[in-house]
Amino acid sequence: MVSKGRQKKLDYVKAIHNDYTIVIAKHPRFDWINHSESKFIYFLYITKSQKCFVDKNTAHVGEYNILCFQNLYSSFISLMKVIVPILAEYILDNDELFKIIMLCEGLEDPDEEPLHGEDSDE
Repeated sequence: MVSKGRQKKLDYVKAIHNDYTIVIAKHPRFDWINHSESKFIYFLYITKSQKCFVDKNTAHVGEYNILCFQNLYSSFISLMKVIVPILAEYILDNDELFKIIMLCEGLEDPDEEPLHGEDSDE
């Protein structure tokens, strides 16, 4: 299941695949980040839902979100250069992977250089 943020301006993408929840978000750049010209920074979080016993003396089970991966990216370009191999570790369905990547396109800042710009390897 893939969903977009609720706000008119897309600032995050959330996808749920099997037990994994993937959140990709953008946030206005913090003033103390000097190494980027981008107006936004991007976050990638991957958590896994797991059921565990709450107490060793009872049969009560709770559901926990285990953080599997998290990272901060200084620009949309730097995020997109590494996102496919990272997500492919958790999502084996190529169609689902493609849907998430396409949703990420909505997070791109229109003022930022295009992904296939001069600094690209392509």
